Amino acid sequence: MDITQPSAGAGATATDHGSFTEQKSQMSPLNNGGGPPVNYPAYPYGGEPAPQEIRIIAPPVQFRRFGNAAALGLITFGICTVQQSMMDAGMSVGYGHGTRSMTAQSISVAGIAQFAAGLWQIANGDTFEGAAFTSFGAAWFAKGLAQVPGVGVEAYQNNESPDLVRKQKGLIALTWGFWVTILLLGNVKSHVANIVLFATLNLEIYFECAGAWTGDERITKTGAWFGFFCGLSAMYNAAAILLNEENFWFNLPVGNWYTPTPLRDEEGDLYEE
Repeated sequence: MDITQPSAGAGATATDHGSFTEQKSQMSPLNNGGGPPVNYPAYPYGGEPAPQEIRIIAPPVQFRRFGNAAALGLITFGICTVQQSMMDAGMSVGYGHGTRSMTAQSISVAGIAQFAAGLWQIANGDTFEGAAFTSFGAAWFAKGLAQVPGVGVEAYQNNESPDLVRKQKGLIALTWGFWVTILLLGNVKSHVANIVLFATLNLEIYFECAGAWTGDERITKTGAWFGFFCGLSAMYNAAAILLNEENFWFNLPVGNWYTPTPLRDEEGDLYEE
């Protein structure tokens, strides 16, 4: 862009300013030949305000540097949920035993890795999966951290009555049940595999809540079995993302049952709901 600086003493003429404005309009951030927005400096000669502020618009999907992190969030959640549920249900190790072996995985796998997957999904513009992965990643991290010796959580609970600790766990499970119900409602138009995942997760948490409040081991074990199938469904959803026709013989079926209704915008163009 060739801009001639006005000579000293003569001052900038209206034509000079108009030419500069015209060239700016032709090189506006939204008309930059399809390239990224250009942040122009302030007008150097005085007499004209700086260009209008440029809106920061998220780049299209094909220009983003993050891949789909949903598979990472699902597999880290699924693996640790299956392991924890097997221990809670008493498979092979006995009821209530072996849960401390989950400390490291709760912190690193289901905690940090799942939380990072949620942040990546938020950067990709997927608010739903970002909220789900980051919230559950933080919960798993806190659960693992509470079992680390020296943190003081378990030592504090040992000084309280078992009934009080049990009811506190039930209250925590209840509030998380509210959040998981919201996630389930947000998936009613999704595919069947996703609905099964959040439906079994709801059942796991509410049975865990009821078992904690009543002290009935059978209810807690039932919730653990629902958690076991929830973890398996999460692993299947992750496999459905990774195994497709590009790197596998076929796409794994997920049960797409909902067809969006075509709508028209103000200009009459069709788009999906």
